[in-house]
Amino acid sequence: MTIRWPACIVASLLAAGAAAAPAQPGGEELADLEAQSDYAFYTHDARLAARVLEDAAADAASAERRVRLQYAHAALRRVQLASLDGEHGTVVRVGEACLESLRSDVLGGADAEALALSIACGGYLSLEGGLRGHALGPRIDAWIVAAAPLVAGHPRLRLSRALALWYRTEAVADRVARCRADFESAAAALDGAHAGAAGEPSWGAADAWLYAGRAAAAAGDAVGARTAYEHALLVAPEFRAARRALDGFGTRP
Repeated sequence: MTIRWPACIVASLLAAGAAAAPAQPGGEELADLEAQSDYAFYTHDARLAARVLEDAAADAASAERRVRLQYAHAALRRVQLASLDGEHGTVVRVGEACLESLRSDVLGGADAEALALSIACGGYLSLEGGLRGHALGPRIDAWIVAAAPLVAGHPRLRLSRALALWYRTEAVADRVARCRADFESAAAALDGAHAGAAGEPSWGAADAWLYAGRAAAAAGDAVGARTAYEHALLVAPEFRAARRALDGFGTRP
């Protein structure tokens, strides 16, 4: 026998189900999350980075791609600060959460933003060494291979690939030869990029200029390094790492 529920009961049940489902953050909320994470990184405020990530914890398993991407970005910023501060346990815990949140997005190898964040988070995890670092190497290599056809049109992916190579290549000459052009082209592209839809990733320009400066300094190009650090500070005036690097040349913009 088929039971025919009154329309009012059906509507009530549907409304209850909708109310029970967690609300997804909108574009402006996601943009604010990214801005807070970036500010925490630029100012080296690990407590703020941890608080932002904690507030976004529920977003790691979101059904919406851009929400997962912004969670992973917040995780990356927390990992970067933890790595700088020697908080190895935090690097491992948050880095693995970052990779897990993007696991489904990188499977096909065609999501440039997910690959960029995975390569970056995986790179910091691999720096921890040991069995985990050894096991991550082939995964990062596979992501870099998958990234190759996408790099030309995705400067954040170009930046992350160059960062992975920068830290995994021992000889300074090799780092500069393989990475400087990528850092500089990524920086220029991100500087001139048009704003996407609210909540879509927009990070990376200041990072790219900072590493372009480091690569120039490693190559002995003091003028190029100073110019790149100044660009980084134009993008993010509060960027402490760029300010320290520029002050190392005895110059303030």
